[in-house]
Amino acid sequence: MKILSVRLQNLNSLRGEWLIDFRLPPFSHSTLFAITGPTGAGKTTILDAICLALYHQTPRLKPSPTSNELMTRHSSECLAEVEFEVAGKGYRAFWSQRRARGNSDGNLQPAKVELATLDGRILAEKSGDKLALITDITGLDFDRFTKSMLLTQGGFAAFLNADANQRAELLEELTGTDIYGRISQQVYDDCREQKNQLELLQAKAGAVELLTPEQQQQLDSELQQLQQRLQQQQQQVAEQRRQLSWREQLDQAELAQHRAQQELQQAQAEKASHQASLEQLQAWQPASQLLPLYDALQRQLQQQAQTEQQQAELTQQLQSAAEQQALLLWQGSRCLQQQLQDCTNQQQQFQAQQLHLQQQHSNLVSQQAQLSSQLEQLDTRLSGYQPQALRQQQQQRRERHYQLQQLQQQLVQQQKLQQQGATLLAQRDQAQQALTPVTAELASLRKSYKMLAEQISDKRQLLAQQQTIMQLSEHRARLQPQQPCPLCGATEHPAISDYQQLNSSQTEQQLQQKEAELNQLQQQGERLNKREAALQAEVQQLLLQQTGLDHELAELTLSIQRQTVNSATADINATLNTLATEIDSAEQQIHQLEQLQQQQQQLKEQLQQQLQLAAQNQHQQQLLQQQQLRLTEQQTAVASQHASWQQQWQALQLAAPDSDSSSNDLASIAASLQQLQQQSQQWLGQQQALQQQAQQLQHSLLQAQQQWQQALANSCFTDEAAFNAALLTAAELSQLQQLQQRLQQAEISAQRVAADCQQRLQQLTAQPLSPLSAKELSDSLQQQEQLLSQLTQQLGQLTQQLASDQQRRQSQQQVLNDIATRQQQYEYWQRLNGLIGSADGAKYRRFAQSLTLSQLIVLANRQLAVLHNRYQLARHNDAELELVVLDTWQADSLRATNTLSGGESFLVSLALALALSDLVSSKTRIDSLFLDEGFGTLDADTLDSALSALDNLNASGKMIGIISHVDALKQRIPLQVMVDKQQGLGYSQIKIVS
Repeated sequence: MKILSVRLQNLNSLRGEWLIDFRLPPFSHSTLFAITGPTGAGKTTILDAICLALYHQTPRLKPSPTSNELMTRHSSECLAEVEFEVAGKGYRAFWSQRRARGNSDGNLQPAKVELATLDGRILAEKSGDKLALITDITGLDFDRFTKSMLLTQGGFAAFLNADANQRAELLEELTGTDIYGRISQQVYDDCREQKNQLELLQAKAGAVELLTPEQQQQLDSELQQLQQRLQQQQQQVAEQRRQLSWREQLDQAELAQHRAQQELQQAQAEKASHQASLEQLQAWQPASQLLPLYDALQRQLQQQAQTEQQQAELTQQLQSAAEQQALLLWQGSRCLQQQLQDCTNQQQQFQAQQLHLQQQHSNLVSQQAQLSSQLEQLDTRLSGYQPQALRQQQQQRRERHYQLQQLQQQLVQQQKLQQQGATLLAQRDQAQQALTPVTAELASLRKSYKMLAEQISDKRQLLAQQQTIMQLSEHRARLQPQQPCPLCGATEHPAISDYQQLNSSQTEQQLQQKEAELNQLQQQGERLNKREAALQAEVQQLLLQQTGLDHELAELTLSIQRQTVNSATADINATLNTLATEIDSAEQQIHQLEQLQQQQQQLKEQLQQQLQLAAQNQHQQQLLQQQQLRLTEQQTAVASQHASWQQQWQALQLAAPDSDSSSNDLASIAASLQQLQQQSQQWLGQQQALQQQAQQLQHSLLQAQQQWQQALANSCFTDEAAFNAALLTAAELSQLQQLQQRLQQAEISAQRVAADCQQRLQQLTAQPLSPLSAKELSDSLQQQEQLLSQLTQQLGQLTQQLASDQQRRQSQQQVLNDIATRQQQYEYWQRLNGLIGSADGAKYRRFAQSLTLSQLIVLANRQLAVLHNRYQLARHNDAELELVVLDTWQADSLRATNTLSGGESFLVSLALALALSDLVSSKTRIDSLFLDEGFGTLDADTLDSALSALDNLNASGKMIGIISHVDALKQRIPLQVMVDKQQGLGYSQIKIVS
């Protein structure tokens, strides 16, 4: 930590505003300076301003909202501001207080505080937050700051001349070794708690009541007797239940037999009522045997009738086909005549079309000659252009235009990258500003979390003790006045009333409240941790982005520099416009050239089309000639066919109706005529087949009639009418069969149930068990079961007593095991307590302070070797915290510290102060040191040695300020901060002299 500047206003005798900046000359050339001035001028006020700005108090005074003795009289406001540096980062601490309405006699207003970075980012504006951040940043609280950086008046010799107890307190205050005293007290308390727990377990083990061996033997004997009686009683109950079950089964069997007889009678009666339907079913049986012959005869008769009907239909179809054939022949003859006429007309049309095609061919030849002439002219015109040279020139201009455009884009991109870099830098500063208060709040939360965790641990320990005490409430209730305690033998029991008022619910509520607060703190800490991690990740990400952006900007700048472009942006734009104009002109010439080439291609295509048309015309003439030949052949064939059909028509001698045959198609007529002839042949074949089938059916019908008449004569039916009367439909037959089956099954089932019931009744009556009725047996069984229940209950009580005794024995054994475990723990804590434990914490504290004192002596001797090499400090052989002085000039003789002279005492005290500064600031680098102590007790040589030692400290990089009014010191140190009194006013002024 290094002080950079001090600003103060209206503090003690320094009225007005004053600024001492240690970064400016002459302090930048020499960091060893003296603060000089007469007594009471206000030299120490400069150090007070530093303490006030950092810690809101001074070593001598501490302002409050109602009292401020530091403010200059007759002034309405005061302030103190310090700029300091820690680990290369600068901060500004500010404190001020004013009176109401700016009046010197107004009421004091609350102080305003602030902690910020040197770039203006505010870190804290509340007193508590600021003090916590100061301690966290510098690693020094107020006490350590005043013992390491700011050594005030009277503090030098305090440590040297103190006795052992005072020196122990000073060491504890300076180095923070009070934790060893708390550890010693905690060990003592834990050892005592272990002892209490062990005594409670021993009391619990002695309070368990167990059965004596005689009582246990008596209970075992009673248990065996009850088990024997219970077994006998269970056998009697089982026998009673068996007799009762036999009687109930016998009664049920008699009732079931009676019901079975009734069901059998009902089935027989229902069968008698349906006797007529059953007889009808019996009569159907012989009729069903004749039914196949009867059905075969009926089918023969139906087939004979169908065959006769089919023969009549075929005869009618053949007559209709003959009529249709005659009509089609007449229509075909008329169509052939019309077709001959059409062929003649078509031949004439082909001849006219052939003449037209010849004329068109002549026109195409003349057009082809014209197109050839135009194509030659166009080739001559195109020979004057040089498309390849124009394209090369255009390509070069385009490349030049592209290069200039690319350069312009790179310049624009460079500006964008510079703007992005500035934006990323601002975002990173914002993220770092947001990260600082989150880190500070996390540190505060960790301290609160640690305190709450310690409180919860204490509450849990207290709750466990209360619950342990309350568990013994039953044993305390048995204690009687003037009666000895079975555990300790005391006749007085003063703790009964105290423990009766003991209630653990309040402690549990407090514990739950603390745990809830701890959980809330933990959740808040997790949120802040996530926030801190996110901000750190954001800062890292922004840093990476900025690095990449800088790299990209450097590459882009290098690329721009490599291009030899010496003209300004306006010249570049003019060059671009000129190139664009030239490119447009070249593009127009190329466009004209492309149009001429397209026109040449179109003429070539037209010429090709004319050639194709000529070829098509010639091919069409050939096709017309072929068609004319085919028409001539077709005309000859049609004439021949017409003569053939005319002969057929005359042979049939049918009169054709007067109708126009031009609408009939000759091909369809021929197809219909052929189909009609084929259908007629098919019908004739079917007619012959039906005649043969009719003859076969007539023979089969005679056989079927003979078989039916013979079967009917051999049956029980007198005639065919009786047979038809015995026939049944399928529904009637199914209904009667179901009725017969149901009646038979009902009768058989009733007979079987009656037989089973009779057999069951005979079996039960063959082995009688008791002559008593079911009611009598049930009453007797109820009495036996009540007796069995009583015996079972008695057996359970005895078993419970023995099991409870066994459980208590097991519980006592567990308690004895716990006592053995607790005894081991207590012995461990007792040994630890014997080593470092004590009620006041002095044992371990003294040991730790002796080690700290040894380290302090080593550091002080290093300083003494520079200040005055005659003396060295050492520990007293008999007292661990006593100091002695080793005089190296007197054969290492030992001297008490109180035998030193004033100057020697000052040198030793200064060495101890500097050693304490190094010891206290072991975790923080101290780059500024202020000594507020008179050097008047030193002679010239000793003063010279002391100043040389301070020069050595100055050479190591420390800034050292010395407050003194010694003239020799003023002459030795040229750089001075002079505080001069103003005559008669009571105020002072500050001057810098070098």
